[in-house]
Amino acid sequence: MTKSYLMNSLIEKMQSPDQDFRFMGLNDLLNEIKQDPNSFLGDESVENKVLRQVLKLVEDKISEVKNQAVKCLGQLIKIMREGQVEFVVEALIQFLVGKDEELRDISGLALKTITSELPPDGKIAGKACSELAPKLLNQVLNPDTPPDTLIETLSTLSILITRFPAHFSYSQIKPQPLTAIAPLLTHPRPAVRKRAISTLSQFFPIAPPDLCAQLLQTNVFPYLEADANLEPQRTTVNLVSAILRQSPQQLASSFDRIIPGVLKAVQRDDDELCEGCLQALETLLLRSSAEATPFLSSIIQTGIQYIKYDPNYTGGGEDEEMAEADEDDEDEDLDDQYSDDEDASYKIRRAATKLLSAVIVTRPELLVPLYKEVSPVLISRFGDREATVRLEVWATYITLLNQTSMYGGLPHVSDGEHVVGGKRKRESEDSMDIEETPYVLLKSQIPAQSKALLPQLKVSKTAPTTLQAGFQVLHALLSVLPGSLFAQVSPIVVTIKGILSQSPTTTTSTLHLTCLSFLGLFFSTHPPPVFTPSLPVLVPVLLKSLGERHPRVASETFRTFSALLNVTRPVKSGDWLERVYDHAIQRLSTTDTDAEVRSCAEDCIADLWVCVTDMVRAKDGKEWHAICRTTGNTSVAVRVVTKVARDVEMSDDWVNGCVEWVMGLLKKSGRGGKTELFTALDTLVRRYQSGMPADLPPSLVSQIKVYISTSDISVLSQALSILALLPELAPETSFPPIERELLADIYPIAHSPLVSGAALDALLSFFSALVTADDQIATHVVPGLVIAVQKSSGKGDANPINVAKCIGEVVKSQQGVAAGTIAEYSKYIKQSSKAKTSSVVLSLFILGGLGWFIDMCPQQDVFNNVIDHFSSKGEGAAAFSAGAYPILARGLFASSLFLQAVCT
Repeated sequence: MTKSYLMNSLIEKMQSPDQDFRFMGLNDLLNEIKQDPNSFLGDESVENKVLRQVLKLVEDKISEVKNQAVKCLGQLIKIMREGQVEFVVEALIQFLVGKDEELRDISGLALKTITSELPPDGKIAGKACSELAPKLLNQVLNPDTPPDTLIETLSTLSILITRFPAHFSYSQIKPQPLTAIAPLLTHPRPAVRKRAISTLSQFFPIAPPDLCAQLLQTNVFPYLEADANLEPQRTTVNLVSAILRQSPQQLASSFDRIIPGVLKAVQRDDDELCEGCLQALETLLLRSSAEATPFLSSIIQTGIQYIKYDPNYTGGGEDEEMAEADEDDEDEDLDDQYSDDEDASYKIRRAATKLLSAVIVTRPELLVPLYKEVSPVLISRFGDREATVRLEVWATYITLLNQTSMYGGLPHVSDGEHVVGGKRKRESEDSMDIEETPYVLLKSQIPAQSKALLPQLKVSKTAPTTLQAGFQVLHALLSVLPGSLFAQVSPIVVTIKGILSQSPTTTTSTLHLTCLSFLGLFFSTHPPPVFTPSLPVLVPVLLKSLGERHPRVASETFRTFSALLNVTRPVKSGDWLERVYDHAIQRLSTTDTDAEVRSCAEDCIADLWVCVTDMVRAKDGKEWHAICRTTGNTSVAVRVVTKVARDVEMSDDWVNGCVEWVMGLLKKSGRGGKTELFTALDTLVRRYQSGMPADLPPSLVSQIKVYISTSDISVLSQALSILALLPELAPETSFPPIERELLADIYPIAHSPLVSGAALDALLSFFSALVTADDQIATHVVPGLVIAVQKSSGKGDANPINVAKCIGEVVKSQQGVAAGTIAEYSKYIKQSSKAKTSSVVLSLFILGGLGWFIDMCPQQDVFNNVIDHFSSKGEGAAAFSAGAYPILARGLFASSLFLQAVCT
């Protein structure tokens, strides 16, 4: 089927009187273009016929057909010719200015669609911008353009400037966007003004400076005067805010006129204007904080003033009344009768809160003044009667806490104030001289903060989202100032019990998680005497949460119990310990247990072993059958075994079983987590009480052999660490297999340039342990290392320094071979020697390494030979060697070395 035949058949369908055929014709065209864009290209006359037919269907009476035609245009715009782009744009513009309202709407949608679908590169985008933008701007200038059309036109212009700013930066588009759109700022319809503000701000960064200055002179400065009309002043403030979001640097030179004007306008008696001014100041701080510094004090005072703006609230003392508002039934009845539709003051309070949050975020150096001026005000508004404002205040306070954690320095720790039996002992009067830091000020405000926040956390009266936000505040507080809620245990416990007593639902599961996370942090940051009296209340609801079907709730509860166990270690016996153990076993024994729940249950088992060893040891050990599995994700299980082996005295049978299990995991090729497995092996082999079994070292050596390679340096490091440990713990059974199976593979590792850091340290430890286990092997290891590096010297990848370090470690551990080693390698550095340069360099490094721990006083001739190599190719090695000699023989060599250095 040819392209022309296909397109003609689709045109025939689109011309059908049956609306279904027309729709299917458009749908088939859309699918063909998506599958093969070239199916449309070919005969230009056929292409034009298709475009005309699609544009005709934009005028169709059936909505589904019109919408499908718009989708087709969105795909066609990507592949059509430049002349066709002009044709389509012109047709849609004509539709847009017509009298048919429905056609105007669909053509506006079509214009937005094609501008959104234009490919960002190529000539089509530039052609579309040059053709479409002037026509749209002329529509904006046309006084007869309907408001809805203006909105659609401005939306299309916004898409163009957002997607293709480069096509507007240097083009001579007439009329200029700023000149054309600015008159719409006084349009009688608010929606048009709002859209004009957004579009103007987007064009502002790329507009000529003279037009920007003209816009400020004619549309901004006059309306920021104190006697300006309210309506244009609202529009101007919103315009300033929008421009600050897009291009604050272009307003920076005019801040001395703009910011004072906004600060004056905020004081006018108009809620909408006040909210807009506060939002503009917030944007100013977030986008141009440095330039706002001269006005910062006034901005902070404005935020403090309007966060308390509540003209319809007639309560008495603010701090006490608002903290008790949720407890007063009379106030609740009044709130129920009061409609927020009649009052928009909460928007002002919310905007002021966000303004103060912007101050906190952008000015961490002012934490101390912020704690003095802003923090008390935030605390006083913790009980705002409007939920959205209350949540915003809490979020701002969390921001303050986070900034304190990041920039507040170190917390002040006092030895004179601590908790005993739930009561606080005061410091001496000398503590009044403590420097005012963010932590000190925060600590002094905790009673007021708790008094304002905790009454808001009533389970029966508070929405789950509000409760969650409240616990997030408490969590952030403990993260910054651990142990600071010791005096608020009772109300916190009551709220937690109320939350956890209810089963989690879709809407409350996140609250349960937040509550449990906070409780775990509370346990871990407070001494046991603080919360021990409350455990009879908390433990039953926590045990209930352990049995919940929601996997995240169950896993978080296991974490909470782990925190409780660790902080109360060693734990005395109790029925709840048995029940936690039973819950963990039940989760581990079930095959369909969620992976996260299983991991947390395994961690909890480890904590039970460490903290309640006698109780768990009395069990039959069935937990290990569930933990030490060979399928699925075993990373947590490996960590659990490592922890228990490190902290608990376990039987040799248990250790042996775990070693076999870990070795089985190591055998699985391509398995991740080898680092953790080697760490577990290292811990386990150290824990044998009656010595390592005789058959273990040979099997370990044969299994570790595959990891003696530089393909994975981190694994190599740990494999060498295990090999270094075996001769130390079981020299008789470890040495033979290591010498027989591994030593020849380790020699090449010694001179690899990839081995450094931890891997090199492990390698040195291995050689030290090896020669310590058998004092005869040192005489074979030293020449073995040298022969290996000499064989690879021609390849250019040998590192003689590493070899010298290994030989130095061998000699240091077996100094009986020191004299022979010095004699052997000092002959290569004599002037009469015919040795290769590589052998000379290696010998110099070896002798230099030995000079760090061997007294070289009897080796005056060796030192002189080293000095003679300062002018040879091995002068670097000679310098290293000579520099080591004065370490143990300062009187003999230091002056000679100094004179040699001066002379050269």
